Amino acid sequence: MRRTLTATGTIAVAASLALTGCSGGGKKKSDAAASAAANPAAMLATAKKTLDETAGVHFKLTSQKVPDKATGLLSGEGDGSHAPAFKGSIKVQVPVAGAVDVPVVAVNGKVWAKTPLTPKMAQVDPKQFGAPDPAKIFATEGGFSSLLTATQKPKFGDKTRSGKDVVQTVTGTLPGTIVKKNLTIGVEAETYDTTYLITDSGELRSATLTGQFYSQSTDTSYTVELTKYGEQVTVSPPS
Repeated sequence: MRRTLTATGTIAVAASLALTGCSGGGKKKSDAAASAAANPAAMLATAKKTLDETAGVHFKLTSQKVPDKATGLLSGEGDGSHAPAFKGSIKVQVPVAGAVDVPVVAVNGKVWAKTPLTPKMAQVDPKQFGAPDPAKIFATEGGFSSLLTATQKPKFGDKTRSGKDVVQTVTGTLPGTIVKKNLTIGVEAETYDTTYLITDSGELRSATLTGQFYSQSTDTSYTVELTKYGEQVTVSPPS
C-alpha cells in the first residue's frame, strides 16, 4: 500500500536574511541560498524557518478517500498565527450525520465550535470530530512545520508551477509516530511518503499527506495549501 505526504514551501530567503548582518554577509547569503537549492534537507529546513517566522498565513485543507464509515476530517480553511491561534471552519464526517461544516475558533489552548447541536460557539474537544486542534498546526514546535525537518531521506523531484510561482518538489518519508504526535491523526505504526512544493523565496506552498490515517485499510490523502504569508491574524475567544 503506497502512502504519500506532499508539502510545498521554501525557506532559503529567511536563512539568507539571518546571515545578512554578519561580516561577509553578501557572500554568506549567497552561500546559504545555494546550499538550500542544492540540498533537499536544507531546503526543508529553510521552509520551516520561513513558516515559523511569518506573522500569519492562510490555510486550506482538502482530502481524498476518507473512509465512509470513519469519523474524520474532510477539509478546512482559515487563518492562523504562531500564538498559536486559528479562526475559520472545518468540515468533518460523522457517520450518523454525514458531512458537517463547523465554524471554529482556537486560541489559548482551547477550541470553540458551532455545531448543528449548539446554537452558538461552545467549547469542544476536536478529537470527538476526528480532527486536531487547528491552532496547534501553527505552533513553531510540534506543529505542521516540524514535519518538514522530521522528513527522512528527502530527495528533489521535478520543478513545477503553483499559480504564479515556480516550485521545487521534495519527497521523502515520515514515521507515523511523528505524524500522530504533531497532527493527532494518523497511525503510529505506519510510514507516510512525503512530497513538498517549495518556492524560490522559501515559502512552503502546499503539502499532501497520503497514507492510512484511519483504522480502515483505505489510504487517505490530505493536501495543505499555505498562502498570504505575513498577514496579520487576530484571534479572540468567542464572547
